[in-house]
Amino acid sequence: MATETALARAARLWLSRPEEDAARLAFYEALSGAELVLPIASDMAGDAVEPEMADLGGVPHVVAHDGVAGLEGRAPHPTASLSGLALARMLEGQGTGIALHVRGLSEPLAIAPEAVDWLARSLGRGPEQTEARPLAAYPPQGLTPALLAALDRRLAQAEGMATAAWLAAVDWSDGSRGHLLAVVDARPGTEEAIASGLHAAVALSGAEGLQMDVTFLSADDPVLARLARVGLRFDITSPTATPAGPPRLR
Repeated sequence: MATETALARAARLWLSRPEEDAARLAFYEALSGAELVLPIASDMAGDAVEPEMADLGGVPHVVAHDGVAGLEGRAPHPTASLSGLALARMLEGQGTGIALHVRGLSEPLAIAPEAVDWLARSLGRGPEQTEARPLAAYPPQGLTPALLAALDRRLAQAEGMATAAWLAAVDWSDGSRGHLLAVVDARPGTEEAIASGLHAAVALSGAEGLQMDVTFLSADDPVLARLARVGLRFDITSPTATPAGPPRLR
């Protein structure tokens, strides 16, 4: 039996609690980071690549599956793979929704064009750079279990890109206070992808006024030693590990 994905769990939770904002945000956070598989229309002309479409209530929706497992039992078919956020950004402003097939659900989950646009806009700016320095570090404070689980899931997606991460509350040199997530020994060139995923987890956490910054440090950085004394550790893997498959589009 296939392992239930984070997106499938979030979808089931939201369907069971449709009026709960936390469940809705958790679903869209999981969707933004999930690797979706899009069947390609068989009647392509020339080099054009068009995804399979579905008409739901008179509104066009791109057909997407939560991973390749959802395509089991279908005839061999060309597909494309990209993250939910990348798909939302592609569809923004086009009046097109997503017909999301989640394993275990009898009907596709219809994500309206307005919801697709909202997701793309909510995460459109991405993380911002700052020059402030941490002056003091403390144990993490006031973070919800849901946010910690989302951060853990996003860091797990960085497998092969870094070795670990440390999360601590900090006082900044500009007088503000917030949280700092330090990613250890990130492979060069992966920083933007890691930071964007962590930004999405925070932006869709529902936490009011939460400030969390991401930095990238080497294992021998003295700042990391200070964070490690009070912080929460997330284990990832060795950045020298050989990837199990081709890179995923983000």
